[in-house]
Amino acid sequence: MPAPARASSPAPSAGPVGAVHALTVGRVRVRPKNIAGTGTPMLWWTLTARTWSDWLPVHVFVVEHERGTVLFDTGQSRASVTEPDYYPRGPLGWVYRRQAAFRVEPEDELVTQLAEIGHPVSSLSLAVISHLHQDHAGNVAALAGTPVLVSAAELALLDERTPELHGVLPAHVRAPGVTFTPVHVAPTDDPLLAPFGADHDIHGDGTLLLVPTPGHSPGSMSLLIRRGDAPPLLLVGDVTYDHTLLPRGIVPDVGDRPTQLETARRIVALQSLLPGLRVLAAHDPATLTALAAPH
Repeated sequence: MPAPARASSPAPSAGPVGAVHALTVGRVRVRPKNIAGTGTPMLWWTLTARTWSDWLPVHVFVVEHERGTVLFDTGQSRASVTEPDYYPRGPLGWVYRRQAAFRVEPEDELVTQLAEIGHPVSSLSLAVISHLHQDHAGNVAALAGTPVLVSAAELALLDERTPELHGVLPAHVRAPGVTFTPVHVAPTDDPLLAPFGADHDIHGDGTLLLVPTPGHSPGSMSLLIRRGDAPPLLLVGDVTYDHTLLPRGIVPDVGDRPTQLETARRIVALQSLLPGLRVLAAHDPATLTALAAPH
């Protein structure tokens, strides 16, 4: 396995946002329809797929801000590849293994990666989870004592009779000492956010804005980072695996397709309002290069 990869965007010359880091905390391979969907029912391609994607990164992001360091997503737990009882038993566990395979080496672990860039878990002011799927919320147990923001719609999945059917593993998400803060977006009259019409301003200063990007999961949300004289960033979780597919209306065959297509349309509209906007996806191999590109 190659060494864990990471990239950083230098801090802007002015403003409350500092450097932004992308850490690779594991790798995943998925079925092709999980990347470029055509409207095929998920159960059908899960049963019939015979090929895999290349190994793709599992990225999390660290955002330096004058009011404290923010972690976006937590990645996949190493326990998922070392503990035989990590996944549900029976047919449901088989489905999980059919849809995705993971590699998480000891050096990939979130706690290790954070410490190596000088931002140990103890230094985080808060964390944001784009959605509760295993490769984004897999390490929430490491965040005991750190406030964790999750959309209210996503948290509601934990109250379903079988959250596992939504890709949520409550046994690993409901971790001791972890406090989830539900996010409720509010209407905004910011003309640059017109495609969404609502946001949650984390610090109230217009720099770190959570916007609703549902479809892949009911409560998926993305983080818009405004950085003064540096290009804005949009961290999108699993809205896409390849940012170049969004303008073409190509979305994963996981989730509610009409909602995904509407979310893709809104992101493309946002790009037209924010020239230079860089869309950074959790499993896009181009993410590290895009983040590190000169301003």
